[in-house]
Amino acid sequence: MSENTKVIARIRRLMALGTRNSNPHEAARAVALAQRLMQRHGLTPDMLSLHDIQESVCQNLTSNAEKVPAWLSSLATVVCMATGCRCWFGWHIHTSCSGVKSVRRSLHFYGFSGRAEVALYIYTVLQRQLRADTDGQIAGYRKRRILKNTLRRRADQFREGWVSGVWQVLQSFAPSECENSMLQRWLAQRHTGDTLGNVNVRAAGKCRGDRAARVAGWLAGRDTEVHQGLTGAQAQQQITAGGCTHE
Repeated sequence: MSENTKVIARIRRLMALGTRNSNPHEAARAVALAQRLMQRHGLTPDMLSLHDIQESVCQNLTSNAEKVPAWLSSLATVVCMATGCRCWFGWHIHTSCSGVKSVRRSLHFYGFSGRAEVALYIYTVLQRQLRADTDGQIAGYRKRRILKNTLRRRADQFREGWVSGVWQVLQSFAPSECENSMLQRWLAQRHTGDTLGNVNVRAAGKCRGDRAARVAGWLAGRDTEVHQGLTGAQAQQQITAGGCTHE
């Protein structure tokens, strides 16, 4: 078994521990260790080749909308910046247990030295925590008489704030120029003959109480226990909607 294979196996065990239960401290330690392992075992530019690039796909996204919510696109961007990966949004055919087929969103991570696998696990952990925090916030709103449209917009504002907050505790891991060049070449080969364009992003709508919801999300994303203990200085960059969409 190669060294990279052993590292990935270890990361998978740790991240699986975080995804199988709701213990936030275990999830925090897993994400932090994953980042350290990726940087410690990263490939040097003279060792790189297109064959070293791998792809991991998430087919269980929170939203399957035609216009990707800005918080979802930003969350994917955050994971890419934390793992040295790139990503794009696509579609896949889902078949239910009863045989009913439907078209759903997919998120594809690609990167060097097993980073795509790590990105998929980190994204899974963060998406699960975001969903739980959003449900808790919405539960408080439902105790009051609020229009459904306002409720939905507040939820989106909370999610956008949450992603901005979580970026404060994740360390940036940017690929080198050599890696970026090869990642671009790999993506072009991966989609030879296909149309690859910019993702169509939908920002959260304005509503009464939207600012308070966004601030609450930012505080939850920054201070939630799932992220305590992560290493790295606070990043100064602003989160922007990123990624591409495969039509």
